[in-house]
Amino acid sequence: MEQQVNLYQPILGAEKRLFSARAIGIALLLLAVCLGGLAGFAGWRNARLERTLTSLEHQQNAELAMSERTTASLKPTESLADLDADAKRLSADIATRERALNIVRHGVANPFAGFAARLEALARSQMEGLWLRRIVVAVGEGQLAFQGSTTDPHLVPAYLAALSNEPALSGVNFDRLALRRATPEEAPAQSVFEIGAPGISFPDKDTEK
Repeated sequence: MEQQVNLYQPILGAEKRLFSARAIGIALLLLAVCLGGLAGFAGWRNARLERTLTSLEHQQNAELAMSERTTASLKPTESLADLDADAKRLSADIATRERALNIVRHGVANPFAGFAARLEALARSQMEGLWLRRIVVAVGEGQLAFQGSTTDPHLVPAYLAALSNEPALSGVNFDRLALRRATPEEAPAQSVFEIGAPGISFPDKDTEK
């Protein structure tokens, strides 16, 4: 029995290749596309992280600014020494007002004593054509002086006579009476008078200013 073998068959002599050039090119192209996609995704993620970080920084800055404003509003603008000085000034002011209120109450309680009663007496005796410009009332009894103007000098004696009938002025002693002609600047007054009491003097106008 014989068997022939053909050693010249092309299939036996051809070189075997695992990948062709076309397959390799396609693989490289797919690899490039994948790498590009990965790079794009990484860039998009980094940009998103940067935006998130920027937003967090802005929020943190806003919270810090709000915290600083709150701290500044809670912090006292004056020192403890200034606050203590203000408290002492307020206490002194309250004490002064209380003393003045007690004086007023004392004058009101006794209708014929105190400077309030004397001022009321001056107001009750007021006459048309005569007005008072300055009044000085001292603490002690009988301490009263005033200056005024009138359109008729004959009204001054009548005004003093009306004051003599006021019980609140019964203890007041006047020691001087001055009457002069009014200046043009003092119009419509025709005369200016001054009623003085012992120990009371009117300050100069320059001193009052």
